[in-house]
Amino acid sequence: MYVRRYTGKINMVVFDTAGTVCDGPQDLRHRWPEDDLRGSKAPVVPFYEVLKNHGIIISWSVIRQPMGMYKPDHLRYLLNLPEVKSQYISTYGHDYTEKEFEIMVDEFKSLLLKYCIDDDLAKPVEGALNCINDLRGAEIIIGSDTGYFDNISKLLNKKLEDRFNLCFDVATNAEIVQGRPSPCMVFDCMSKAKVWPVESVVKVDDTAAGVLSGNNAGCWTIGLYASGSNDYNKLAAAKPDFLIPTIARVPDIIFGQIEPMLRRGGRPGQDLIEI
Repeated sequence: MYVRRYTGKINMVVFDTAGTVCDGPQDLRHRWPEDDLRGSKAPVVPFYEVLKNHGIIISWSVIRQPMGMYKPDHLRYLLNLPEVKSQYISTYGHDYTEKEFEIMVDEFKSLLLKYCIDDDLAKPVEGALNCINDLRGAEIIIGSDTGYFDNISKLLNKKLEDRFNLCFDVATNAEIVQGRPSPCMVFDCMSKAKVWPVESVVKVDDTAAGVLSGNNAGCWTIGLYASGSNDYNKLAAAKPDFLIPTIARVPDIIFGQIEPMLRRGGRPGQDLIEI
């Protein structure tokens, strides 16, 4: 049986933002004693502070469990954890109401608006600028997705462009379309960039939810285990095509691994390759 296969080049790479392109790992315990030294701190700090203000104390590692989700969904996930629910009921005498939930979402938005452009956090991961320049040199479109709200995503992207000349050709976020692990943000970037087929697209993310979004879209996926929120084991469980430390290695993977595989008729979703 004849099967038509795409054997061309990669046309677009869709990057997550915090923990992938910016807001990488660093020691900021002088500001936040709970700092776990991983990347993607900008969303973790507001979750921690909002919950603490409501009498709930949980670790950063617990906060990171559903990282990559749309942020209101992330907050609801945390509030429904047994250890969080019990603290909330102990403090207020009842489980959280929808009105209380919306109040916490608004508090989170206000804090995230501050931290997403914090000078310590809103700066490129080492190797990010070179990576994007190398890909652009090969006429690859640079896409961006995030679990941030639309206005916050735009604010962060503008700061990265104005201060570091790091810009995206197309961008989307989970307030515009359904967020990770659904494939919708990948498809939204593809639609905006007029890019197809999906085999010519790579999704790069530091969260399991982000890797799953790429897998669900049917594109190539690269998990980054050292620069962001999720560790090696959590990312490996999501079954990316490639698992590497940081964004700095992405061009090598695309030019030295994925494109040769495409020319041989290879397809995403075959075997995890650790580099």
